[in-house]
Amino acid sequence: MTAASTIPRAKLHLGAPSAARSGVLAMLPLIAAYAPLALVIGGAGAQHGAPLAGWAGSWLIYGGTAHLAAIRTLDESGAMAAILTGLLVNARLLVYSAALARRWPAQPQWFRLAAAGLIIDSTWAAAERHADQCTDHAQQRRYFLAAGLTLGCGWSGLIAVGALMGARVDWLELEIIVPLSLLGLVGDGLRARGARPVIAVAASVALLTAGWSAGTGLLAAIIAGCATGLAVDRRTPS
Repeated sequence: MTAASTIPRAKLHLGAPSAARSGVLAMLPLIAAYAPLALVIGGAGAQHGAPLAGWAGSWLIYGGTAHLAAIRTLDESGAMAAILTGLLVNARLLVYSAALARRWPAQPQWFRLAAAGLIIDSTWAAAERHADQCTDHAQQRRYFLAAGLTLGCGWSGLIAVGALMGARVDWLELEIIVPLSLLGLVGDGLRARGARPVIAVAASVALLTAGWSAGTGLLAAIIAGCATGLAVDRRTPS
């Protein structure tokens, strides 16, 4: 009786994916989607004569848009402007961090410190979706760390490939690659009613400011999207 009742439980346990495995699997499609952008960033670093520095930047500036904007600004306006541009573009991560801080008040300090370096658009969105489905703190930790490290290692590895390839990735059209690489996040967001106004406003502002220099148009779109999100949250009954 005891042995018979144990078998289906074991099968159920083995068939259900762990939180860490779920985090890894959630990021694999995004790594494939971001691959062209990572190759372009790696190639751009190689063209500056510093492929190693370009690869190291994948961890110092964890975010493709900020990394690419910093590289472009470095050519146009110098090092200080490039640093400022990278910081401004990644300023949106403060909003993501604040949102996850409200999700993780009971998480240990070591996890919150480690997670801070892995928060970008994709990991934030994945963590939010997972937290809606799972309230166990340990499972949330395993999921986020697995997702963040998987995406970070994959992203960094692809930038290294681009740095080694150098000018051979010039055939990739940057104007097409960047929006295509972000469609994965936008596509999921379109299913949520609250996210649709945010996406619409941010996309409209990005289109209107496409000619602005040094990533300022992207920053304006981010600010407009965040402001719209706050307005939607205030109007939505709790």
